[in-house]
Amino acid sequence: MVKRIKISAPTVEEALQRAKERFDLREGEYEYTIVDKGSKGIFGLFAKNAEVEIVFNAKYFVRKLEEFLSNVLNVCGDVLVKVSCSGRRFLVELDGEDLGRLIGKHGKTLAALQHVAMIYLNRMSDTKLSVSVDAGEYKKRRKKNLEVIVKQAIQRAKLTKAKVMLDPMFAFERRIVHELVKQHKDVKSYSVGVEPYRKVVIEYNANGRNEEEN
Repeated sequence: MVKRIKISAPTVEEALQRAKERFDLREGEYEYTIVDKGSKGIFGLFAKNAEVEIVFNAKYFVRKLEEFLSNVLNVCGDVLVKVSCSGRRFLVELDGEDLGRLIGKHGKTLAALQHVAMIYLNRMSDTKLSVSVDAGEYKKRRKKNLEVIVKQAIQRAKLTKAKVMLDPMFAFERRIVHELVKQHKDVKSYSVGVEPYRKVVIEYNANGRNEEEN
């Protein structure tokens, strides 16, 4: 369940119609339960509204996020936005001719777009949702680059038996680094600083315990 609301109206049909108009709901994007069928009363007296409980499903949020990002990226030309979801995690894939512009230097534009998408989606939801935005498999390629960087940093930390501080990274990059470091018992990783200049430190760890802080 991502979002749940209750709507009342003279009839069940009117209550559903109000919900559709208010939230831009379409068929297949919700399920509903009749809480109270309501009653017409006697000669118009003692009439009682019907009440329905509506649960929004993932299809609603996928469509709304696609529409939102398509409108935002309209100024960038013809950009194809594809959204999928797994549980509470929404994955956005962008495709187009000028993906470098969407990614930005070191992925900064992509990260900003992801942040905006996350805010938009969570304002509509009752539960916390996560959004990951990628373009042209940038994150996949970035992960491969990070594997090389981390390997070199680990070797340096072991050789010098000291700390090695990496350049500032986004949260998804830091998580990748921590996961890579976990594979080595004699080094540990943790993060220092504040966003957007937060960095990962890889440190020689003689006791073999790996502690991480994103």
